[in-house]
Amino acid sequence: MATLTTLFAKSLVNLLSVSLFDHDNQFTNALSWAILLVTVFTAASQVYWINQGLLRYDALLQVPVFYVIWTVFDIIGGGIYFNEFREFTTVKYVLFVL
Repeated sequence: MATLTTLFAKSLVNLLSVSLFDHDNQFTNALSWAILLVTVFTAASQVYWINQGLLRYDALLQVPVFYVIWTVFDIIGGGIYFNEFREFTTVKYVLFVL
């Protein structure tokens, strides 16, 4: 859930930046509003599920596991979603994994 929140939040920030600084309103279509709603929903869901985990498990287990999984999937998900891996060579992929 945290990875989806991060991806949609980055998309939302891009929409807001264009709308506010370039004076080109991006919220004239349904997709922009869907990104806003999904960002709010995933952020609220993320907090809910973290709290559920903390009710069941010790914070010394829950918090580190959450952040490691979040970081790994953020890197991979962002690389795929924003085409950040498109110029990677085989050597770059090997070094990325290391």
